[in-house]
Amino acid sequence: MKTWILVISIALPTMAQATGMYQCENVAAEDWLTEEQLTEKITAEGWTVNRMKQDGGCWEVYGNMPDGKRVEAYFHPSTGEVRLINQRGTILYRAEN
Repeated sequence: MKTWILVISIALPTMAQATGMYQCENVAAEDWLTEEQLTEKITAEGWTVNRMKQDGGCWEVYGNMPDGKRVEAYFHPSTGEVRLINQRGTILYRAEN
C-alpha cells in the first residue's frame, strides 16, 4: 500500500504538466491570440490548420506547412511565432529561447 501511495504522489504532479513537446513562456490569458486570430495569421502564411489546442503554454497545431508537409507545430500564444515543428517524431525546427 505504501508503494502505491508513493507512486501516485510522484505521478500526479507530472500528469498535470503539459503533454506536448514544447513549453512556451508564461503569457497571461488575456494576451493570447484567439484560435481564430492564430488560424487567420498562419493560413495567410500558407499553413493549413486541421486541429488546434492549447498545450504547454503554446498553441499546438496539427496541419500542413506551406510546403505541404503534415506536421505538429507549436506557436507562441501571443505573437503566433513558430516555436517548434515536429513531423512523426523528427524535429524539423526548434526556435532558440
